[in-house]
Amino acid sequence: MQALKSSYHYIRFSVTPASLDGLTIRKTIQDALLQSFGLVSANIYMDVLWLAEDGSEVVVRVGESDVSKIMVAAATSTSSPRLSVVKESPFLPSLLQGNS
Repeated sequence: MQALKSSYHYIRFSVTPASLDGLTIRKTIQDALLQSFGLVSANIYMDVLWLAEDGSEVVVRVGESDVSKIMVAAATSTSSPRLSVVKESPFLPSLLQGNS
């Protein structure tokens, strides 16, 4: 049986303090990329797919080749709200299985 291959990767972040605005989250990630890697990387394509009702978690979809940059940028960012990686996977449904 052949495995399905996706060109996307999914990252679930916790957000502190919580933010109910997807555009704020997107801008926070963009600012973190700018701070870490410069202007070209700040324009990485990404989609905010899900934002928790209380704004404490978010799931973003990014290109497979951009995952490491986004995770490094989030880890080193001093911006607010603060993003912390909860889980990442090329398979979206795997992010729904709790915080493991």
